[in-house]
Amino acid sequence: MFDADYDEAKSTYFDDLKGEMQKQAQLNRAEFEDQDDEARVQYEGFRPGMYVRVEIENVPCEFVQNFDPHYPIILGGLGNSEGNVGYVQMCLKKHHPIIFSVGWRRFQTIPLYYIEDHNGRQRLLKYTPQHMHCGAAFWGKI
Repeated sequence: MFDADYDEAKSTYFDDLKGEMQKQAQLNRAEFEDQDDEARVQYEGFRPGMYVRVEIENVPCEFVQNFDPHYPIILGGLGNSEGNVGYVQMCLKKHHPIIFSVGWRRFQTIPLYYIEDHNGRQRLLKYTPQHMHCGAAFWGKI
């Protein structure tokens, strides 16, 4: 009985959304199939599997001399929201210093340690507790 209730093909929001996306993809394929790739890229953008030419200026000579085409070069960037900074809070045991890897960024910081009282107040700690967790706050990338 349990399996019968959950094995029925009940449509959820995500199933409906996935169906709409498939219909739109079929409509796009039908609409753009007689156009060349250059015109399709103008409307759809680069599809998965297409090659993109990237020109980089001011490349150091060591990069050109040591370039090996058998190893791919990974290009990355930061979105608009990835440059934001603010206070980050966490719970950890004693470490000094701490190195963080956050997205594409890696940085080192010394956090302020605190412990939370029974009334919800955060007291700054002069020394971190030896074998227990405490809170830590630092200014860094969000």
